[in-house]
Amino acid sequence: MTPAVLGWVRRAPLSTALMATIIVGHVASGAFLARLPGPVARNWGFQPADLSDGRWWNIFSTLFLSSSTAAMVLGIAVVAVVVGISEFTVGTLRTAALFCAIQVAAVVLYTVIIGLGSTLGIDSLEGVDQATLLGPFAASAGTLMAASQGISLLWRRRVRVSILSTALMLSVYVGHAQHLFILVAALIGLAAGKVFFKAAGRGGTRRSTSHEIRTILALVVAVFAVGPLAAALAHVAVGPLAMLRTWITNQEPTLSQWQGSCHVANAACQGMVKDLGLFGSGGHLLALMPMLLLLVCAEGLRRGSRLALWVAVYFHLVIGLVSAVYFQVFAGVGLSLRRGHRSLSINESVWELLPVVLMPLLIAVFLIIFRRHFRVETDPVLRRRALIYLPLLLLAVVTLYAVAWLAEGNLEDGVGLPALVAAIPRIVLPYPFPFSYAANIYPHGFFSQLLFSFGGLVLWLASTVSILALFLSRRLHSGGVDDIVAAKALVRRGGDSLSWMTLWAKNQYWFNSAGTVAVAYQAHRGVALTVGGPIGEPEDYESAVDQFLDFCAEESLTPCFYSVNEAPAAMLEQRGFRGIVVAAETLLDVRSMDFKGKDWQNVRTALNKAAKLEITAQWCHYGELTTGQRTQIHEISEDWVSGQALPELGFTLGGLEELKDESVQLALAIDATGRIHAVTSWLPVFSRGEVVSWTLDFMRRNSGSFNGVMEYLIAQAVQHFALTVDYISLSGSPLAGSPRSGSPRSGAAHVGSALAMPAGPGDAVASTAAPSPAVPSPAGTVADGQENTLARMLELLARTLEPVYGFSSLANFKQRFKPRHRSLYLMYQDPLSLPAIGWAVGEAYLPNVSVRSLTKLLRRQ
Repeated sequence: MTPAVLGWVRRAPLSTALMATIIVGHVASGAFLARLPGPVARNWGFQPADLSDGRWWNIFSTLFLSSSTAAMVLGIAVVAVVVGISEFTVGTLRTAALFCAIQVAAVVLYTVIIGLGSTLGIDSLEGVDQATLLGPFAASAGTLMAASQGISLLWRRRVRVSILSTALMLSVYVGHAQHLFILVAALIGLAAGKVFFKAAGRGGTRRSTSHEIRTILALVVAVFAVGPLAAALAHVAVGPLAMLRTWITNQEPTLSQWQGSCHVANAACQGMVKDLGLFGSGGHLLALMPMLLLLVCAEGLRRGSRLALWVAVYFHLVIGLVSAVYFQVFAGVGLSLRRGHRSLSINESVWELLPVVLMPLLIAVFLIIFRRHFRVETDPVLRRRALIYLPLLLLAVVTLYAVAWLAEGNLEDGVGLPALVAAIPRIVLPYPFPFSYAANIYPHGFFSQLLFSFGGLVLWLASTVSILALFLSRRLHSGGVDDIVAAKALVRRGGDSLSWMTLWAKNQYWFNSAGTVAVAYQAHRGVALTVGGPIGEPEDYESAVDQFLDFCAEESLTPCFYSVNEAPAAMLEQRGFRGIVVAAETLLDVRSMDFKGKDWQNVRTALNKAAKLEITAQWCHYGELTTGQRTQIHEISEDWVSGQALPELGFTLGGLEELKDESVQLALAIDATGRIHAVTSWLPVFSRGEVVSWTLDFMRRNSGSFNGVMEYLIAQAVQHFALTVDYISLSGSPLAGSPRSGSPRSGAAHVGSALAMPAGPGDAVASTAAPSPAVPSPAGTVADGQENTLARMLELLARTLEPVYGFSSLANFKQRFKPRHRSLYLMYQDPLSLPAIGWAVGEAYLPNVSVRSLTKLLRRQ
């Protein structure tokens, strides 16, 4: 721990000095165990009048003052993270200059804004000129906004959107002077960064346009959702949209308010107090449901869901209209009315409430304007189920309340059935009904009171979970017949050792505009997980990769190129991708192998034993097998699968169905009686229409076959293919302990797992190497941590599947042929997507495994 802290201090001396000064200043001010004394705040904290009064030093002294110990701790944390990142990005001297310059510029501009607001009579700025600004928050935010110009495009966008959206939300909903000051400093920092620093990376944002629009709109919706809650929690909210806290605070009095208004002798009133003390919080919790649903909509918008778009539009329109109705009917605010020939003037408070009504309507308008960026269709099956399930759920809640209401004798009350009907909107709508309305229909009886207070809450929670699942789903478009025919033609033009696997079931296909390149992928967890690299004309790969990334951005998919070799990995690295080594492909140079010498003793023993047992290798296609031979192969496979705790793996691991392709060669170890001892399958690798290599896929042996039968079949494959190709691939091999040619990619992490193996039953990796050091930056730090997370996820699955599939023994088997190795990479663009990528890889390889089966297996680890 100490070396890490010392290393951080050496790399961030400015942040360290600022934190130490803040602590000293807080202790010296006398606010360590209490709030900051008023005289200290007035003399050393900044107020807009200080510039005209000549107290210029307050611009800097206020940086080191805190209103309380909690504010001091928050200030230290902000400096450590925000200013620290800036130092790592642009250096200590530049960060210090930015910190001071932005503080001065923000103070000047803030003072000008306050002066203009006072002159123009803007009510929302009234009283702000008397507020004292304390702490390093504004200068820190502006400094990071400027320094973010030197961060990679992905993190630059996230830093800026996060700071601006947070500052804007606090300004318009809470409206304290400090929040406006932070927003001003952030905008100044943004402008300064663009003027004084060159953007890191390629600087282009064209490919991410749709993604950025979706992200910004999602943030707007999320900010609008959380804003009323922030205003409700604030001590005194004075922002222009602070009135929306009414949705959260509701109109029901608290228990203490009830007790203060009830006379002690009024037993009925006291009984109502007791009941509302037990059940009254349901209205406040129900008022939070619009916020929760809007957050769910924001997540759907971020993922590009078209349904989430229209739900968000509808919901904002409803909020705007209901807000107008509420303020008109219940808040006593009326628009101008005509009485005969006389017009009444508009109530002045209407103009203050107008933004509350217009804001959700404007958000709905913007969502409609940018609707073309939302193209992801939800799962039609889930959509049909939701259309049936949600009305039934509403009917169930209403029916249960009616039954409880009648059973507990509420019909005999003075209001009668109208109270039952009037209670239903109060139960299911998160509407700030005045207490006078709720009290008149409040039932008696335990179950009717319980449903009255919490029935709507349960309804909304269940509905929100269902809607979230719907937004996260997507319509799966399996490759049609035409797509498969086109993909087969492109596979023969060019690809890699995994290219034939792109033709397997459950893959989807993307084609470039010219139709000369395709990418096969599977969509899991919002990740487009490719099967190897592109296929088709090699000279069009680069432009096709750019188009595929555009496609992923439009479809709100996270691109992940899985098990690609050096060529596409280098291409993607130029586009800002990072690489994790997930496997090393095992290659045999068949024309130079003669099985002579001590190192080949095991292989020669297998060949001699097979000859003694009169076993020969039969090369054929599945269609050429006799019915008896097909039956034997099925029996061998079923016997192997039945002994496993999990079903066969998928994705890049073939099974019986993949043997049936006419282009796949089979090698059978068969004896004189016709008994099949083992079977392997080999997938063709094409270039310019010619087969240039073969890749091992299916490997199964009869449980009663002799030891060494697989060595025999591989040796036969070496001799068989040496006549036509220079090398063959035994698919993936473990990284640990295996010699590798070349070096790993710069910044790539070495990760091993059973799931990383591109073909065959798979190979486990015995160990992992630590990620290589990344360039000191916030993006690099997060990426390294996320890579370690992905590594742990894949290693857990590797350990889980090892006792089931025996990958280690298979890996050792391949080493007997003295192969050379070629690294295979998992290429990703967004470090924060690595956990989702890990889950996507798991789902791709285990598409049919039940949660119960996987849980049982994980317990063994």
